[in-house]
Amino acid sequence: MARRNARAGSKRNVDVEGFIGISSRFAQLNKLITRDLNNNTSTPTFSLYSKDDIQTYLSNPYTYEQQLRKAVTYIYGASSHFRRLIQYFVGLSDLAYVVEPYKIDPKKANTKTINNNYRKVLNLLSSMNIKTQFPKVLTVCLREDVFYGTLWVTNDSVTIQQLPSDYCSISTIEGNVPNVTFDFSYFDSNSALLEYYPAEFQTKYRQYQASRMTRWIELDSPTSFAIKCNSDILDYALPPFAGLLRELYDIEDYKQMKETKTALENYAMLTMKLPMEKDGTWGIDLPKAKEFWRNLDSVLPDEVGSVLSPMDINKISFEKSNTGDTDTVSEAEQHMFSAAGVSSLLFNNEKASSNALLLSIKADQAITYGIVKNIQDAINRFLQAQSYGKNFKVNFLNISQYNAKEAGDAYLKAASYGMPTISYYCASQGLGQAELDSMSFLETEVLGLQDMFRPLQSSSQISSDDLDSTAATDEGGAPKKELGEVSDSREINSEEE
Repeated sequence: MARRNARAGSKRNVDVEGFIGISSRFAQLNKLITRDLNNNTSTPTFSLYSKDDIQTYLSNPYTYEQQLRKAVTYIYGASSHFRRLIQYFVGLSDLAYVVEPYKIDPKKANTKTINNNYRKVLNLLSSMNIKTQFPKVLTVCLREDVFYGTLWVTNDSVTIQQLPSDYCSISTIEGNVPNVTFDFSYFDSNSALLEYYPAEFQTKYRQYQASRMTRWIELDSPTSFAIKCNSDILDYALPPFAGLLRELYDIEDYKQMKETKTALENYAMLTMKLPMEKDGTWGIDLPKAKEFWRNLDSVLPDEVGSVLSPMDINKISFEKSNTGDTDTVSEAEQHMFSAAGVSSLLFNNEKASSNALLLSIKADQAITYGIVKNIQDAINRFLQAQSYGKNFKVNFLNISQYNAKEAGDAYLKAASYGMPTISYYCASQGLGQAELDSMSFLETEVLGLQDMFRPLQSSSQISSDDLDSTAATDEGGAPKKELGEVSDSREINSEEE
């Protein structure tokens, strides 16, 4: 399928509206094809790495970058503890954002132009489906450290396509956003996948074929970008929770040990001792003793063994005493969360403390918010490359399900004092700017809900001038209570009066 390049104009000035109409074929691209199942020639492979392998990889993360990435990817699918940990950090941001003016002089700005461009910015951000697409980016960053992506842009959607991490690297930073350098030798063995990438890849793959010396070619920005969790280490990818791999293996080891210990405790052994007289002779004939022993052994279950011995047999046990006995699996799980820097109070700990839990969540939320700000830089770089978006920027709020009420109350209080925080309050409550005035228009102008749903009126809600003259009285005090609404002592006092 032939596709036109999504970049019209210079590298730093990409006009979405300009290149949308270039090709009708490209405009019809409303879905992203990732693979052809009828001609699928590649399948993912997984390997169970040993604890010694993990130790070797962590000793030199630069050399074993790919192995570490594959190890954490495997553990993410195999360990419910690791998956839950990653999903917990992803959920520490609901990606609420506000579009703010950028480099605008309110005294000189043209209101009509600003409003038109503002609407185009909102439409662009709505087509990106930020709250559904970018949690996937957060997941990859928290799992593997780096997300490499490129954009498919159409007239009604902006879709993010993840690039194979083993063939991507970072060599330059532009506009505070790392650019992606791609190893085009990837398509030597995956030529069937080339048509599922933007036209830029086809052009640069031909460039690579003309000169095999240039395997690594930088992709065009701002349509391609990299989001890195450990932004202070750009030379290689280091999964943020790679150090937990050893603790995760310990959990599985302790589970197997506990299972073996439980199985051994279910076994028992019965002993039959041959009686001996004082003169040293046996109290029973050996053949007869064997016959009794065989009769006993034939009726015992598989878990119970038997032995015939002339000597005393003592039990030697390696079990811990009941006092001070601990659950090694539970200890290993808590140690894993402690090694991650996360409070185990979050994961079914019986010693939960609400204050300690909230403080722990706030500390963890700062880690996720750092990645969200990197996403913000990538979106703003793409947004401000549009002709209508140069005077706007996106600001992601540090809000999650754990502090939405607290942040909302702060924005609402600021708005009550005249601060321009109405959009921030609505964003914190899940109502974006694109829906804010649209919902108000729908409910008031179209549906007239403000007139349809009127509360019942009472004397406590209207003034005395609006009351009927016949209903007004000169009697003061509260209305008289009916029988059954007063206490027994009050009823007695009323009768005496």
